[in-house]
Amino acid sequence: MPELPEVETIKEDLREHVVGSQIARAEVLEPGLVEQPAPEEFARRLENVEITGARRRAKHLIVELDSGDALVYQLKIGGQLLLVPPVEAPEVALMLVLHLDGDRRLFLRDETRFTRARLLSPEELEERLAPLGPEPFGDGFSARYLKEAIGSRRAQIKPLLLDQKVVSGIGNIYVDEILYDARLHPRRKANTLSGTEWEALYDAVKKNLAAGIEHRGTTVRLYRDLLDRPGSHQDYLRVFEKHGQPCPACGGEVVREQVGGRPTHYCPACQREVAGNGYDMRLEF
Repeated sequence: MPELPEVETIKEDLREHVVGSQIARAEVLEPGLVEQPAPEEFARRLENVEITGARRRAKHLIVELDSGDALVYQLKIGGQLLLVPPVEAPEVALMLVLHLDGDRRLFLRDETRFTRARLLSPEELEERLAPLGPEPFGDGFSARYLKEAIGSRRAQIKPLLLDQKVVSGIGNIYVDEILYDARLHPRRKANTLSGTEWEALYDAVKKNLAAGIEHRGTTVRLYRDLLDRPGSHQDYLRVFEKHGQPCPACGGEVVREQVGGRPTHYCPACQREVAGNGYDMRLEF
């Protein structure tokens, strides 16, 4: 599933290869893709507009247009944006084609059919993004913020980190790696974390997401960038989908369990479920 590093990579590709292009017309091949407005109006409003920018907010990929609208993608599990040429035109699982100047086309394909797109006015976009939590690389994100936002919660730490209202852009792959780095069990209750652990968690969030961006994303199965290239961060994963293999730190076995309804990978020896001496440990700033 494209998470923050993957969407960031695609955004940068769009800036390099697509921004400044004209959209001559749009073909909606899968009406279920379009959530707002109706597919016919969606296609009409994409005719003869220029792509002026690209940005990311959480897992939303935002393509800015000179009409004032924003084309907003949520790539969900298997969404791929592919620029043709230089990529060969895909033939299956097509949902949308944007016909660009220079005889180029921007294909959206998704074998899972879960990708969604919206064409939003500035006011609609602001409303759409308003509930999202801070960006992990933004000024509003810190160990203090994490403690103040969720430090009193008795909920498990993994589902809290996956909540886009708490922090933006983290998904199942990176949260397992983040918790491994911070040596936190995914079922640890947020209100048991110590001051040192909040700092370790904050550092792990930034470290792992930055590494994912540096390696141009994680390709476990479906993710590709704009030019149909896989990422390489899968070569650096320590626990995600490594169940049955030895932990790189202690040699113990990495396990896979369901936590918060999500498949979860961790090392029971390095990531203890009980905090320290078993007492609730809380940080006072």
